[in-house]
Amino acid sequence: MSLSFDPKTPLTSGIEIIENAVIVPWGDGKSKGFARPAGVFYPDGTPCDAAVCYRSADRATTLSTPFPDEEDISETISGTVLFGGIAYGHFGHALCESLGRLWALDDPDLGIEKIYFHPKQRKTWVKNSLSSVRPMIETLGVKEGLFASNDPIRVERLVVAPQGFGVNELILGSPEFRSFIRGRLQSGDLETADRKIFVSRSKLYSKRGRILQENIIEQHLEAEGYEIFHPQEHSLAEQLDAYRNAKVLISTDNSALHLAAFVVPKEAAVAILIRRPSFIYKDFVGQLKQFANIDPVIIETGQAYWAKASNRVQLNEVYAQVDFPKMGAALKEAGFVSQADWPEVDQKALQQQISTLSENLGYDLEPVKL
Repeated sequence: MSLSFDPKTPLTSGIEIIENAVIVPWGDGKSKGFARPAGVFYPDGTPCDAAVCYRSADRATTLSTPFPDEEDISETISGTVLFGGIAYGHFGHALCESLGRLWALDDPDLGIEKIYFHPKQRKTWVKNSLSSVRPMIETLGVKEGLFASNDPIRVERLVVAPQGFGVNELILGSPEFRSFIRGRLQSGDLETADRKIFVSRSKLYSKRGRILQENIIEQHLEAEGYEIFHPQEHSLAEQLDAYRNAKVLISTDNSALHLAAFVVPKEAAVAILIRRPSFIYKDFVGQLKQFANIDPVIIETGQAYWAKASNRVQLNEVYAQVDFPKMGAALKEAGFVSQADWPEVDQKALQQQISTLSENLGYDLEPVKL
């Protein structure tokens, strides 16, 4: 099953309201990769196609499952509930895949009182499955009750809004979703923005991929008046405030850019330093263009990459050696820095960092064959 999506086409007409809907968070059947059996049903047992969850337009994350027996339905939830999709624990996935239906909250006529999410992981205390999405949803000013379930439930009145955000094609967002996000999060104004920010990964725990010797980038950008910003050290409110007031933003291709695109002032200057050998950065380019009218400068200076030996390399866990003189020159040419005399990689320090990372990770990092 695939999803027909056009970022210019409104989704409002696709909202479905189901009386006495049945939700199955963990259905019978086999999972396929990141997709698992789960679904929403009309009371007669017909599945609701609009409630299928997607990562991208051609990659569903919920698969068909049988309608449950009556005795397996654990409870009936009263009132009007919005179907939220899957509550992801990973920050980037939560931003892209757990918020895409919340735009329906901007329609007061729907009378939404609660929001339901399929849990991403089966936890004994199911409310803990919402710990990653709750802060963002509360920051969006959502007052409606948030809940999840490990068991099939019946909902008195369920609102199923089409998914308006995701990755790949879905990263551009539907008109309603873009308006909802930029409005609720109070996007910034370029006329009053006054911060120059470099989003760093140098203090992340070892398993998170990064540019090796990223301290060199930090030192040169700090000398140019940039703040070295480590998102994980700040509350969500502080992160949003930083991006709202960013006149200039430099970052590697990472999840922080998904959040930044929600609120960064339109037409701010943004540069993306590519840290992994893939086309993942194109999602950030599309999102920044569609949400903030920004064409980011792409700087690709990768020379070599290291990762755990595997038949399938996890791109988020790749460590990159880059050409610093080339990076500095590219940033100067694009107007982000005034000085381009960045040093060559210190090979001894590079090998020491790889050795330290390997020790911390508990396995050897090996060169990635591209």
